[in-house]
Amino acid sequence: MESFQSLSKKVAIIGECMIELSGQPFAQQEQRFGGDTLNTAIYLSRLLPQLAPTYITALGLDNYSNHMIHAWQKRRDQL
Repeated sequence: MESFQSLSKKVAIIGECMIELSGQPFAQQEQRFGGDTLNTAIYLSRLLPQLAPTYITALGLDNYSNHMIHAWQKRRDQL
Protein backbone atom coordinates (compact mmCIF):
# COMPACT_ATOMS: atom_id res chain seq x y z
CA MET A 1 0.00 0.00 0.00
CA GLU A 2 1.33 3.43 -0.95
CA SER A 3 2.10 5.84 1.87
CA PHE A 4 0.08 9.05 2.10
CA GLN A 5 3.16 11.18 1.38
CA SER A 6 3.84 9.41 -1.93
CA LEU A 7 0.33 9.88 -3.34
CA SER A 8 0.02 12.63 -5.92
CA LYS A 9 -3.21 14.16 -4.71
CA LYS A 10 -4.39 17.75 -4.95
CA VAL A 11 -6.87 19.50 -2.71
CA ALA A 12 -9.12 22.46 -3.45
CA ILE A 13 -11.09 24.21 -0.72
CA ILE A 14 -14.15 26.09 -1.99
CA GLY A 15 -15.93 28.73 0.05
CA GLU A 16 -16.11 32.30 1.20
CA CYS A 17 -13.74 34.27 3.35
CA MET A 18 -15.22 36.15 6.31
CA ILE A 19 -14.20 39.63 7.38
CA GLU A 20 -13.79 39.56 11.15
CA LEU A 21 -13.89 42.82 13.08
CA SER A 22 -12.67 43.08 16.67
CA GLY A 23 -12.86 46.06 18.97
CA GLN A 24 -15.51 48.31 20.42
CA PRO A 25 -18.65 48.99 18.35
CA PHE A 26 -18.58 52.40 16.65
CA ALA A 27 -14.90 52.81 17.59
CA GLN A 28 -11.64 51.77 15.97
CA GLN A 29 -11.74 48.10 15.05
CA GLU A 30 -9.13 45.64 13.82
CA GLN A 31 -9.93 43.78 10.61
CA ARG A 32 -8.88 40.18 9.97
CA PHE A 33 -9.93 37.47 7.58
CA GLY A 34 -11.05 34.00 8.53
CA GLY A 35 -13.88 31.53 8.32
CA ASP A 36 -14.04 27.76 8.13
CA THR A 37 -12.90 27.34 4.53
CA LEU A 38 -10.02 29.83 4.71
CA ASN A 39 -8.81 28.42 8.03
CA THR A 40 -8.98 24.89 6.60
CA ALA A 41 -6.84 25.91 3.61
CA ILE A 42 -4.28 27.62 5.86
CA TYR A 43 -4.01 24.79 8.39
CA LEU A 44 -3.91 22.11 5.69
CA SER A 45 -1.08 23.94 3.91
CA ARG A 46 0.85 23.98 7.18
CA LEU A 47 0.12 20.37 8.07
CA LEU A 48 0.61 18.84 4.60
CA PRO A 49 2.42 21.36 2.38
CA GLN A 50 3.06 18.67 -0.25
CA LEU A 51 -0.66 18.81 -1.10
CA ALA A 52 -0.33 22.50 -2.06
CA PRO A 53 -4.00 23.22 -1.26
CA THR A 54 -5.78 25.69 -3.50
CA TYR A 55 -8.38 28.11 -2.13
CA ILE A 56 -11.26 28.84 -4.51
CA THR A 57 -13.55 31.78 -3.84
CA ALA A 58 -15.19 34.72 -5.59
CA LEU A 59 -14.07 38.29 -4.95
CA GLY A 60 -15.21 41.69 -6.11
CA LEU A 61 -13.36 44.79 -7.22
CA ASP A 62 -13.90 46.62 -3.91
CA ASN A 63 -11.37 47.64 -1.25
CA TYR A 64 -12.25 44.69 1.00
CA SER A 65 -11.49 42.20 -1.78
CA ASN A 66 -8.23 43.96 -2.65
CA HIS A 67 -7.20 43.92 1.01
CA MET A 68 -8.00 40.17 1.21
CA ILE A 69 -5.78 39.42 -1.78
CA HIS A 70 -2.93 41.47 -0.33
CA ALA A 71 -3.26 39.76 3.08
CA TRP A 72 -3.32 36.28 1.48
CA GLN A 73 -0.25 37.02 -0.62
CA LYS A 74 1.59 38.24 2.47
CA ARG A 75 0.53 35.16 4.43
CA ARG A 76 1.57 32.82 1.60
CA ASP A 77 5.11 34.14 1.93
CA GLN A 78 5.02 33.24 5.64
CA LEU A 79 3.94 29.59 5.17
